[in-house]
Amino acid sequence: VLRTEIYIPARRRDVVSLVILLLFALLLGRFYYLQIYRYEKYSLLADANRIRMVTQPAPRGNILDRKGEILAANQSIYAISVIKDELIDEDVQMDMMEKYLDRDKRDLQQNLKKYYQGRFLPALIARNVSIAKLSLIEEHKNELPGVFSTKLPVRFYPNVKNVRASHILGYLREINNSELNAMKEGDYVLGDYLGFQGLEKLYENRLRGVKGAEFRQVDALGREVGILIDREPIASSPGENLHLTIDAGLQSRTESLLEGKRGAAVIINAETGEILAMVSKPDFPLIDFSAGMDLDKWQSYSTDESRPLLNRAVLGLYPPGSSFKLITTIAALEQGLVDDKWSVQCTGSYEFGDRTFGCWREGGHGRVNLSRAIVESCNVYFYQLVQRMDIDTWAAYVKLFGFGSPTGIDLPDENDGVVAERAYMNKKYGRWGWAEGSLLHLAIGQGDILVTPLQMAQFIGIVAMKGDQYRPKLVKKKTKDRVVRIPIKSATWRTIHKMTFDVVNKRGGTAFDKELAASDVSAHGKTGTAENPHGDPHAWFVGFAEGKGETIAISLIIENGGTGGSTAAPIASKLIKSYFRVGDATLAADL
Repeated sequence: VLRTEIYIPARRRDVVSLVILLLFALLLGRFYYLQIYRYEKYSLLADANRIRMVTQPAPRGNILDRKGEILAANQSIYAISVIKDELIDEDVQMDMMEKYLDRDKRDLQQNLKKYYQGRFLPALIARNVSIAKLSLIEEHKNELPGVFSTKLPVRFYPNVKNVRASHILGYLREINNSELNAMKEGDYVLGDYLGFQGLEKLYENRLRGVKGAEFRQVDALGREVGILIDREPIASSPGENLHLTIDAGLQSRTESLLEGKRGAAVIINAETGEILAMVSKPDFPLIDFSAGMDLDKWQSYSTDESRPLLNRAVLGLYPPGSSFKLITTIAALEQGLVDDKWSVQCTGSYEFGDRTFGCWREGGHGRVNLSRAIVESCNVYFYQLVQRMDIDTWAAYVKLFGFGSPTGIDLPDENDGVVAERAYMNKKYGRWGWAEGSLLHLAIGQGDILVTPLQMAQFIGIVAMKGDQYRPKLVKKKTKDRVVRIPIKSATWRTIHKMTFDVVNKRGGTAFDKELAASDVSAHGKTGTAENPHGDPHAWFVGFAEGKGETIAISLIIENGGTGGSTAAPIASKLIKSYFRVGDATLAADL
């Protein structure tokens, strides 16, 4: 048998072997690179093809009143998210979702573009989806790869005792790009909500909690198969609860008495600075902003001339009117410029230079001493009294009680107010642009003096405590605040307490209340009527009441309400009687 042998030279055989060896080495190198050196990266990519991480938002902390009544809690809403890279036919699937969700396709596409964060990351396209529409998505999920539902926590307001507390609680708003860029990376993403006003804003870090995550298994088309059992979910941590100083019953009663009016009221525990009630009217239902700020509603509120979004209690600026006669009196008593024996004749007006300054009682009060001037609120008496001091001395006493500066309450925004002194007047009007007659206006709370209702509540609280000043607060603290002592003589406090008591308890007093006068509650007050160039005057009442081992201070203003004695004082009396259960008066807590 003939056999043919193929002869391969040794050199060629060596070359072939070397090539095979090199190819094998390259394969080993690539294997090492993929399986060892770049294991983490490609493991993540492999997981991304079968695992979907769904962020679990953290429920915000609840907000409760001083007795544990829940004022703001959470409830869940459904939302739809998509992973853009898993959409097989984006246009077709968007058409389907437009139909099933009853949402405009352009809005869905705009949201997808807005919230797109990268490959394999979900983008929120619709929130607040009803159960019925969610069911349609679930029924057709095989036709909608890359589309899935999630639950989002949103604010819920139990409306306990009909409390709204809109301006205290504040509301949430979706984070914008500029805010997001200023945040620590990872804390927020587009689509998240954060506190925008009130306590929700100031205590955002305490309320928001920590997000969690859930891992879901998906097939090659991005359709969910189920929850992964080999990877533990990361539980979200709810935010911290806030326990407020607010008394829901008193808050409700105050809101109801101011309903339909424009104004504000602040009631403080004078012994601690704790805010028991804070109301600004008109207000708004917080539920309007709980699941996202509706643009039409926002524009409606923000353009409303009654300004329902404004917290008048801390941002409203008003002349204090005759309630400021208390400070003029304190300044005069401290300097020894007046006693109860000094009197003036009130004829209903007072001539100063070439100007006439009027009294609210056109026929005049007759011969008036200090006590009667406070009880009956005689302007002419204070026109003459204030001429015994200069404007800077008067302003120094005003500032001593915190006017012209924020109180430091735990809210994100607060107005300082305006206190006129010589430097201020020179800057505003020029050295020769104002006259000493300006001081006559200031003495009765008119002219270049503007205050907030909260500042007035703090002031009358200091009066109640005879010089002890506590910082106003809305959130309960475990430690006591430092007390600031206002250096006023005991004799001055005795005089002020006697006169303010007579305003409420003596016939002829501008805030006389027969029922309070006959009760065990020691009620004090001072009314004010603040002239308003834009309409009817504003009605003021400031006062305090002692009973059952408690002392509360109250400040109340009704815009364009007329006189303090006819409008503000009766409301304040009802609040005092409700709080101390005088007669038939009750709080919402009793109902």
